Amino acid sequence: MNLLGTLLLFLFIIGFVECSDDEEKTDPSYHLKMSVSSCEVMQGSTVSINLIAHENTTVDITNPELADALYTWEGREDFWAVIKITGKQKGETGIIITDHETGESATITVKVTEYPMPRLAVKKPEVNLLEMMDFYLYNDDSMPITMGDLSSVCDSIVWSVKGESGTMRVFEQESGENWHKEHLTMGWGHCFRFPGKHVTYLIAWKDNKELFRDQLDVTVTNGKDFLAYNWDDITKNSQAWTSYMDVLKSSPNLITTYGLIDFVPYVETRVFGSDFDESFKILYDYFCELYSQPTYEAPEDKSIFTQYEQLFSEQKKYPGEYPCAIWSTERTNLVLLMLDDNQDGPAYVVYAEPKKQSSITAI
Repeated sequence: MNLLGTLLLFLFIIGFVECSDDEEKTDPSYHLKMSVSSCEVMQGSTVSINLIAHENTTVDITNPELADALYTWEGREDFWAVIKITGKQKGETGIIITDHETGESATITVKVTEYPMPRLAVKKPEVNLLEMMDFYLYNDDSMPITMGDLSSVCDSIVWSVKGESGTMRVFEQESGENWHKEHLTMGWGHCFRFPGKHVTYLIAWKDNKELFRDQLDVTVTNGKDFLAYNWDDITKNSQAWTSYMDVLKSSPNLITTYGLIDFVPYVETRVFGSDFDESFKILYDYFCELYSQPTYEAPEDKSIFTQYEQLFSEQKKYPGEYPCAIWSTERTNLVLLMLDDNQDGPAYVVYAEPKKQSSITAI
């Protein structure tokens, strides 16, 4: 072959190679192509979007606080890939897909919808003080409430009552190296110590930020003769002391017992787990809040011993009893006593019984 023929053959080969490269770049199977340009995903849920792209493809999220995205390249011949998008917080963001082989980019618009957070409900919205009030979780759209879904949406959910210092963790999760634990409480009971309208909250937290809040108002009355008791209902002696559920652990830890002697019913109230001086303050403050200031109070009122003898029957005698304060309501007389000769050491107790017809005017 002469020199001219050799040169023509070389140019033909180069032209063929360049043409093949151009064909590969313009082949539709090698171009970025998405199955959709927008999608909707719920908080904590994941959706998958198919696309055609090279392996060397990246995704960038405009607002990473709203969603996560994971790119997975599935095949060589058809260049099939998948993007899995997980919703994190309610809002709208864009996900930019860049194919670094072709230099092409495309954007998927992602709308993250709110997860149907559990709401707060109560079986009976009005109870008497110290009566159990049963709270529970429910979902508006009847979706099941699971720890798996909640753990992907929030860190914890707490129940609280306005004006109370304590809280109850309805849901929480903790993680460490090679371990993870979580718990979910679907229902719980609580006994309110004070009457009135109580505002309760169910609050979800994520990264120390309030994510969701539900409010439920309940009513607690003081309609019985004394605390949780009506005198006509006491027909025998109690076999034990009764404690009252307090999941907030922010109210007086009261315990009560009752009995019937010589046809006269009575109720005793003490404080569980408190020392001598502390129990006096708890009992005194509690009954002052329920019934205002005492009608008679030692040592200011010298007649308190006489009133104690006149207002109360002789059915119940304590060793070394000393009346500290006396309250009188429409149906009940109650006295805060210090017991000096108590077998377990000095103690305070509130003793209550039905009011005599001759008792002082109710406060």
